[in-house]
Amino acid sequence: MSVQIHIKETNKVKGVVTNIQTETLSYLTQYFLKNKFRWLLPVILSPVTDPLWPDPRSSGIKPLSVRIYGNEMKLMHSMILHKQVAIALGLKRVFILSPNIRVEPPEKISTGRHAFEFTQLDFEIENATLDYILRFVEDLFVSLIAHIKKNCVEELEILGRDLRVPRRPFRKYYYTDLVEEHGESWEEIISKDNRDPVWVLSIPREFYDREDPQRPGLYRNYDLILPEGFGEVLSGGEREYQWERIKKRMLKDGLKPEDYGLYYDLARKNLLRPSAGAGIGIERLVRFIAGLRHIRDVQLFERIPGVIPRI
Repeated sequence: MSVQIHIKETNKVKGVVTNIQTETLSYLTQYFLKNKFRWLLPVILSPVTDPLWPDPRSSGIKPLSVRIYGNEMKLMHSMILHKQVAIALGLKRVFILSPNIRVEPPEKISTGRHAFEFTQLDFEIENATLDYILRFVEDLFVSLIAHIKKNCVEELEILGRDLRVPRRPFRKYYYTDLVEEHGESWEEIISKDNRDPVWVLSIPREFYDREDPQRPGLYRNYDLILPEGFGEVLSGGEREYQWERIKKRMLKDGLKPEDYGLYYDLARKNLLRPSAGAGIGIERLVRFIAGLRHIRDVQLFERIPGVIPRI
């Protein structure tokens, strides 16, 4: 009987969470459409994807691959390179609900925020700057939380969630300062120490995140860290678009530029455009809104590191 009660309660929670997820996705997609974005369809298999290297927070995971028509195709880590190609092809503002596969180490189950299959809302804006994206995201996030508080009253009451509308502007930290002060536990510490989301700036990352030409070692990128211990929910940056700078960083990271297909062709012809954007983890965002302990609680079909799904 106790097992049946537990299953019934779990099903009720996931039903409530699905309502919140539906309202969240509805609001987000309408927000982007109202701001003149083009809605692109996702890519699942590609000869290129985000290498997640040398991002210090990527766990060194590599993309899975399959052979199709005699060629290797990778399962999508992130459509970040596809977004830059879309901008180069003349689309000024784009977003995608993009399924991502990242086979994290089994021990990542303990964080409560990692899944080996998840969805990002990826967006990119031509000629956007770091400051523009920070303002855009803060406006989006604050208005979303206010919308959910108004339109999901019953669901939040069932979950016992007292959701707070954050105040702008969000506090800013620099990555190197955080590592120096807190070591590798910096994300957990600042997430628990702040009542509102905070920005972390200038994280040493992949070749596509722009290094400040005037200040080497300073990166024009950003992560958004949620409060209450929920951790990172968004990652993005201004993009490198000049071929010599891209090539130099690729070679420094041990990557082969010619492996990057159409992105490589456009880059070496200097056809990439200045842009900036980010990816928002949908499951992480819904988990925060619902105030739930683990990301498995917001996935109807769980995709958790180290756990083989039953369906």
